[in-house]
Amino acid sequence: MANDKPKRDTAYLVAVTPVSESDSQPADAVYAAMRQSPAEAVAAVRALIAGEARIAVVGSLSPRTTKAINLQPGEVRAI
Repeated sequence: MANDKPKRDTAYLVAVTPVSESDSQPADAVYAAMRQSPAEAVAAVRALIAGEARIAVVGSLSPRTTKAINLQPGEVRAI
C-alpha cells in the first residue's frame, strides 16, 4: 500500500561560504529554504548566489519557528 500523503515542505537551513575572500558575498550567510528535500533547498540557494561558494544544508527549523517567521512554501530567505 503506497503512502498517498503529499510530501511536506521543510524549512532547511543552508549555509553559504565563499570559496575566496575576494568574492562580493559576505563571509558567511545562512538561508532558510522551504523545500521538500535538502537537495531542492541547496539548488534554490545556489540559484541566488553569484560566484563560487560552498553550499550545504546545516539543519532545519521547527514547524513552530517556521510559522513564527512566516516562511512560506517555496520561499528562500536570508536569516
